[in-house]
Amino acid sequence: MLTTGSKWFFGVAGAALLAALVYGGATNPSEVKMATFTGVLTLGYKGGVGDHIGYAILMGIAGAAVFLGASLAAFRDADVEAEAALLPVDTVPEVTAPPQGSYWPVIGAFGAGALVVGIVTSSALVMLGIVVLVAVAFEWAISAWSDRATNDPAVNQAVRRRVMMPFEVPILGALGIAVFVLAISRVLLTVPQLGVYFIFGGVALAVLVVAFVLSARPRLNPSVVAALCVVGALAVLAGGVVSAVVGPREIEHEPEGEAEDEDQQGAPLLSPDAPVVLTGAPS
Repeated sequence: MLTTGSKWFFGVAGAALLAALVYGGATNPSEVKMATFTGVLTLGYKGGVGDHIGYAILMGIAGAAVFLGASLAAFRDADVEAEAALLPVDTVPEVTAPPQGSYWPVIGAFGAGALVVGIVTSSALVMLGIVVLVAVAFEWAISAWSDRATNDPAVNQAVRRRVMMPFEVPILGALGIAVFVLAISRVLLTVPQLGVYFIFGGVALAVLVVAFVLSARPRLNPSVVAALCVVGALAVLAGGVVSAVVGPREIEHEPEGEAEDEDQQGAPLLSPDAPVVLTGAPS
């Protein structure tokens, strides 16, 4: 009998496998014939496959989902009878519905909107929408599983943190650094040259002051720290967006022809047919 978690992962595996077959055949530049179907069904052994990278990623997702689904089915995840037998009790507590709503549908709607708008405007928005939708699907699934792990919300939250923190902290940290560097670079390219000096020094000074305050007041209210971080992140992000819309300032470049002429001003002009005379050579 399949458990609840295994059904979800088997569904993901089926969707990823179908997407891989369609994508591998649709990106194949040759004419559609029997080799097209046999190629995507045999991993390219009996025919051609279009985009190998996308096809391999989708097939990898399908394989990972099958492994996770089989693991959950084998360990009887969320099976009341199995849990009662493992805990040596007659019945296990009934799992209640989560007391709070989920904010992942809102973020998923943003990703779907970016995907739809990007189809008619920019490929970058398409990639952003796909990344957001994949992240939302994964996070939403983990939250739905952890919210129903036990009857204690605090234990459920601890279970989710233990599973997701090793992934969320490095990924969000790298993403935050990338967005910060990109936004600051857009601002530095837009403001006048004098403002570049003030912003470059002001950002470093602000980071130093905040780090000093946090180290001097380790028991500072976490809500205050979170509010300061959110305000600073929004300020940097807004500055980067506005700077990207305004565009970079005009930067004067020295013409290449003039620089080459200046380098050659001191050298005498010689004809291509002029004889070459070696001085100081032995006679």
